[in-house]
Amino acid sequence: MLSFEVDGTGEDARRLTESLRLFTLAPSLGGVDSLVSIPVLTSHAMISAEQRQKMGVTEQLIRVSVGIENADDLIADLEQAFAAVNSSRQHAQVG
Repeated sequence: MLSFEVDGTGEDARRLTESLRLFTLAPSLGGVDSLVSIPVLTSHAMISAEQRQKMGVTEQLIRVSVGIENADDLIADLEQAFAAVNSSRQHAQVG
């Protein structure tokens, strides 16, 4: 289990999770499959923004639960998702 923040916005975090192919977006984490969660949209959605801020739960926070899939495949999936977000952000800046 790990978590990280996307350098960008909550929309960038959502775009990243939607770009993943092997990880499944899920409301809770666990099991043998690799899963991702955006706490502000799932586990912490009912908590006020002020309280989430105090807890360090930002819109950019993504939680990851690694399953039994091949590690190289999971790393490649994360890399392509980060590339998709970066490409989208670059196109938005140009347009």
